[in-house]
Amino acid sequence: MTLKRRLVLGVGLALGVLWASAAALLFLDLRSQVSDTLDERLAASARMVAGLVARQPGLLESPRSDTELVQPESEGVACQIQAAGGEVLVRTEGANSQALDAREPGYRNTMISGERWRLYTLEHNGLHITTADRMTERGELREGILLVLVAPFALALAGGIGVVWFGISRGLAPLEQLSREVSRRRPSMLTPVDIGSAPAELQPVVSTLNDLLARVNEAIQREQHFASQAAHELRTPLTAIKTNLQVAARQAPEASRALDQAQAGIQRMQRIIEQLLMLARVERAGAHGHERAAVETVIHQAIADLPERDRIRIDSEASLPDLLLPAPLASTALRNLLENALRHGTNGETVELRVQCSGTDLVMTVTNPAGDHAPADPERSDGLGLTIVRAITERFDARFEFRHPREGMVEAVITWPT
Repeated sequence: MTLKRRLVLGVGLALGVLWASAAALLFLDLRSQVSDTLDERLAASARMVAGLVARQPGLLESPRSDTELVQPESEGVACQIQAAGGEVLVRTEGANSQALDAREPGYRNTMISGERWRLYTLEHNGLHITTADRMTERGELREGILLVLVAPFALALAGGIGVVWFGISRGLAPLEQLSREVSRRRPSMLTPVDIGSAPAELQPVVSTLNDLLARVNEAIQREQHFASQAAHELRTPLTAIKTNLQVAARQAPEASRALDQAQAGIQRMQRIIEQLLMLARVERAGAHGHERAAVETVIHQAIADLPERDRIRIDSEASLPDLLLPAPLASTALRNLLENALRHGTNGETVELRVQCSGTDLVMTVTNPAGDHAPADPERSDGLGLTIVRAITERFDARFEFRHPREGMVEAVITWPT
């Protein structure tokens, strides 16, 4: 079921229930008022007859063989005057004197010829004046009132649902426009979505979607640049290996030194391949896995076979929480930062590694003096190692940034959530 139909159905049901409840309450109130009004009419008719008899007492003094009055216009009403001894003095034509016989004043219901009647008896100067009307007419009157109530409510409900459908259709038009805009796009079309003047409720969705498209575009560009950078990184050691092997073949006395250089080139190439494999593992890893890594293990794996590791000074707090990612990934990110600091730092200067808690996060900071070969803007450095660091931190909701606490010093900071 579409969102539009759900909204219309929900609003329609709510309106139907509310209006039906209001109509039912109004009908019950009107029915009670109509019943009271009709009862008052019966009582008023009896009092009117009593007043008429009081003004003309001679109407009941002369003996009459015919006690019936004129036939009333409506067959649903009746009247009877009865003496104290039970003698019927006058009554309407067709009225059943026994059925209208009432000694107790007030209202009561009775059956006359298979029909229900409502009676009212008034005692006045020794006379019992009874007025009655048939309940069928009252029922027809209630049905008429019900019809008058239901028809406008039903018409208003239908019109209200139509107005709600129109309003919801107009209100959801920007959302449908956004859906059409996204569905028409090709996979390579990552420009921001523009649907004109979007309502305030839809602007966060459009903004989030545009942010997602921007991140996807950035990720694609980064992957393309990474492929180019990786090819360049692989080409250099392979060229060195080829050159040194050629020298080893031509100059036998220098074969040992050339082979050593070739071995170093091979090791560098193996390191690059390991980095590529690690990046592929990062892309396959889930952002919220169940693996944990102890900080001590991560530090040990990061500096285990690192060249010039004697230049690294470690300052770590005790009782640090575990990291929420596999230890090889965390140690790879830290190792790449340390390698970057050793490579681009001042020769012989100490590289400091600080690990400390900051609230619910664990912060790893690698600090080193910026050497002559350090990039002017390390944040924009395109080295393969930093690319892998960014990929790991983004995958596991961590933050990676460079800071410049003072002139000539660079800090590479990773903030891991714990």
